[in-house]
Amino acid sequence: MTSTTLTPLPLAEARTIAESIVGQVRWDGAQALCECPGKASHRTANAPTDCTVVCQTIGDLAPGVYCFHSSCVDATASASYALRSALGKRNPSSAARTHSALPMPTRPTPATFDPAKLEKIARKLDGIDAEWFARRSAKCVWNRTPATFLHELYEPGEKVVIFDTFKSQGQHLWTHKAPPFDARELDTFRPGKPEGVWFLNNPVTGESVPDGTTNKDGTPHLTRRSFRTVTSWRYLVLESDVADPSHWLAALAQLPLPIAAVYTSGGKSIHALIRMNAGSKAEWDSLANEIKPALVTLGADSAAMTAVRLTRLPCCRREREDAMQTLLYLNGNPDQTPLCEKGEK
Repeated sequence: MTSTTLTPLPLAEARTIAESIVGQVRWDGAQALCECPGKASHRTANAPTDCTVVCQTIGDLAPGVYCFHSSCVDATASASYALRSALGKRNPSSAARTHSALPMPTRPTPATFDPAKLEKIARKLDGIDAEWFARRSAKCVWNRTPATFLHELYEPGEKVVIFDTFKSQGQHLWTHKAPPFDARELDTFRPGKPEGVWFLNNPVTGESVPDGTTNKDGTPHLTRRSFRTVTSWRYLVLESDVADPSHWLAALAQLPLPIAAVYTSGGKSIHALIRMNAGSKAEWDSLANEIKPALVTLGADSAAMTAVRLTRLPCCRREREDAMQTLLYLNGNPDQTPLCEKGEK
């Protein structure tokens, strides 16, 4: 039996197939900028350079549709599946020059919460509560202020937006100052606000940029909650509104992830800040997509796993719930050792 080697389609044909999926584009070799098929789901401003289609393998990059936004992952994955399937069905054999299909790519199945799996993992670690986390925290959690919490997580000169109105552009732009600094500088937020207090997970320039929409007078609407203003792709937020809180805490304690902080929302949710240290948004998205399925299975909110995300600011009160946003664990220099394997302080 004579073996055959599959060769790529002629570039022109591969381009035609890709355009049948993403529309007409201006090609640069085997790749082109295109409109994202999931653009409607984007939560941040759009730019012409956000999405790329690739019709032939370029280095380690397989044919597919790639977008800088992470909220459209289902749409881009579906488009990539359709493109690779179409290319596979039209791929010729170099020996027989007859149509021969490449192995069909597997359509991605979105991960879903599995309460039984979470409970099974949680049962491996009993007695997990606030004191358990505090005893393993690299920094004392009992004497923190909002400012000293942020000082542990960000670098001198970096800026973080503080919110007490979720849909706003923020009520304060905090800047990390080198010591000596005023530990009380954010204390006006400590007594609390009706819905609580948030901060933007990654540092930003503090500048406002167009988000692709317009105001009523036709002028561009500006935002500082944009990936275009991010200065370091450092953190990912994990939170769950569906998991049993005690089970969620027990799972967090066993995850081999660099956990920088764990804190309550002042409600039923518990947030964890994961150190990513990505060099770009594309790298951040790639890392997040790699760990997302396993975390969603345990109850993590998939929609919250975005590079530009509001998360609760510890040491502040959430008035409407009559509860504190309580800091449980803090380590500005975390590693991947599970918290359950760390010794008590």
